[in-house]
Amino acid sequence: MKDEMSRLELIIGKILRVGIAISIGLMLFGCLLLVFRNNKEIIPYYSYLELNKILSGILVLQPNAWLMGGLFVLILTPVIRVLTSVFAFMKVKDWTYMWITSLVLLILIVAMIFGISQK
Repeated sequence: MKDEMSRLELIIGKILRVGIAISIGLMLFGCLLLVFRNNKEIIPYYSYLELNKILSGILVLQPNAWLMGGLFVLILTPVIRVLTSVFAFMKVKDWTYMWITSLVLLILIVAMIFGISQK
């Protein structure tokens, strides 16, 4: 069981590192685009508050879309970590932590839903 928990901790750590690296990459590229693009072509950041707009902005190389995409990945990374932890605790049959982590995941989801509905 300890070996399995160690392996799961490594996976969770890798999820966090990869999420942060992707987020940093998106934001750095967005900053570079912001520096080298003509200011008249830049669409304001608040235009990219929905995932489909972020993705379409990324495709046309809008700097603020890249920055918002980086923020989205940065926010999503801990959520994925919590979701992975739920499955990890289920796998090792640690029901107490599984329920606690599930509650945390539920709180995150509810907070995101209320955050989206407040815009």
